[in-house]
Amino acid sequence: MRITLLCNLDIASNLAANQLINALPEHQFSILMTSQVGGNNKRPDALEALSFYENALFTQILFPALECNKGTNKQGHLDSSIESSQNKDAPLLTFDAMKQRGIDIHIVSNINEGNGLERLTASNPELVLSVRFGRILKEPALNVPQNGVLNLHSGLLPQYRGIMATFWSMLKGEPQIGCTLHRIQDAGIDTGDIVSIHPIVTDYDKSYFDNMLAIYPQGLEAMIDAVKRIADGKQLDALSQDMSQAGYFTMPDQASITLFEQKGYRWVNHDKLIMLAKRFMPNGVVM
Repeated sequence: MRITLLCNLDIASNLAANQLINALPEHQFSILMTSQVGGNNKRPDALEALSFYENALFTQILFPALECNKGTNKQGHLDSSIESSQNKDAPLLTFDAMKQRGIDIHIVSNINEGNGLERLTASNPELVLSVRFGRILKEPALNVPQNGVLNLHSGLLPQYRGIMATFWSMLKGEPQIGCTLHRIQDAGIDTGDIVSIHPIVTDYDKSYFDNMLAIYPQGLEAMIDAVKRIADGKQLDALSQDMSQAGYFTMPDQASITLFEQKGYRWVNHDKLIMLAKRFMPNGVVM
C-alpha cells in the first residue's frame, strides 16, 4: 500500500517514522513534514528552550553532524568503503538517511492548498497517517487518500484535545497520560471517531520530555495493526467521541508554565537526551 506519513520536523516524529517504517517494510512510504506545530507567535522562554531539545538539537545539529561524519574515518579522511546510506549498525535513521533509502520527504507549509496539497496528491496515497503534524487537515487534503486518514493524537480523547496534552495532564496531576488513535473525518480538532486509546502511568519522576516520548510506542503499535487490517481489506472499527466529556487545551501560557515549574517538574533530563542521541550513532563515529 502507498502510505503518506504526515509529521513534524522533530525528534518525536522521527522516532515515530522509524517505528512505522521498520514495522511495515512491505508498504511504500512518503513523508510530508511541517516545521513546527502551531503559529509563529512568540512563545514563553521555557517553550522556546523545549523547542530546541525537541527539534533543533537533533534536526539542526546532531543529524547534519552524522551526515558529515558517515563517510569519514577516525583520521578524518574519506572512507570509500562506507556506503552512502547510514551505517546499518545504527538502530535509528535520520530523516536524510530515510531519503537515501528511497523515501520521498518534503517540508510543507500548507497541506490544504498550493504546493503542500500538490505534494500530497502526487504521493497518491492509499492511506494517510498523521503523527504530530502541525496543520489542521481540511476537505481538499482529506479527499485525497482512498482509505482516509488515521491520526495518533498525543493525549487521551476526548478529554485532552489540542496541544501539549502531556504538559496539561502533568499540571493537573493526572495519574495517566497517553495517546489516542482516531480517524480524521473533517476539519475539527481531534474530533474524529476513536479507534483505540492507550493510557500509560504518569511518571512524575521523569521529565515532561521523557513522559511525552513514552506515550507514543503503544499507540504506534496500534497504528501498525490498523494499517495491516486496512491492507488486508478488513474493517477498522471506530466509535464516535462523547462530546459531553470533551476538553480543549491550547499552548501553555506563562502562568501555567510557572506553576508547572513550581511543582518541581522538569522539562528535560540531559542524561536521557544523551542516551537518545547515541541511538542514532553508528559504531565508531566520533563526534
